[in-house]
Amino acid sequence: MLEPLKYERVSTLDDPSEGLGSRPGALSGGPGAPRSRTGGLHPLHWLVEGHWLGRFRTDRLLKIWRYSAGSIVAFVASTVTFYVCIGWFGEGAISATFIAFFAGAVPNWVLNRRWAWEKRGREGITRETILYVVVSLVSLGVSSAITKGTALEAQDLSALHAVKAVLVTGSYVLSVVLLSGLKYLAYDRFVFVERRRSRAQVPTTTEPNRQP
Repeated sequence: MLEPLKYERVSTLDDPSEGLGSRPGALSGGPGAPRSRTGGLHPLHWLVEGHWLGRFRTDRLLKIWRYSAGSIVAFVASTVTFYVCIGWFGEGAISATFIAFFAGAVPNWVLNRRWAWEKRGREGITRETILYVVVSLVSLGVSSAITKGTALEAQDLSALHAVKAVLVTGSYVLSVVLLSGLKYLAYDRFVFVERRRSRAQVPTTTEPNRQP
């Protein structure tokens, strides 16, 4: 998970004398979770931690929600960048796709690893980075092909530059949406997987302590 969120203490807490950091359950939705003035969970906590899922809030759905939220952040960053490159700077479809890809890939990597899959530290980060780059490059290649094909088709449909920009951007958005599900499966099955410890690394409590 990301670092614990900081909330301001409000006067309607059950025990105003206690700080949020010392209250158990501050991020789990338990008795010590941040409360709003109406007595419910803090809206930001309710949204970020997936409490809106209600009784369907399982580990799997929470991971999917976090992945989706991180993907939305990356999606907005890359789509805005793509349209700016196409509409304002007159970049080609391929170059705009590459620039937009990097604009979304960095926040997507951080949010996926640290938040959705709750991976911390440097253990396995090299392997994860390589596999993430491979998945991303495959996705980039597919998106580039789709946007380039749309750009060629739009060349004959309209002479208006603004119309072409909207059509090509729309094709980029469609490619990102279609690839999101496949990327989630790749991340979950191959990239951000838990590394199993060998038997030698697993402490045992079955053998009695031996004196030298």
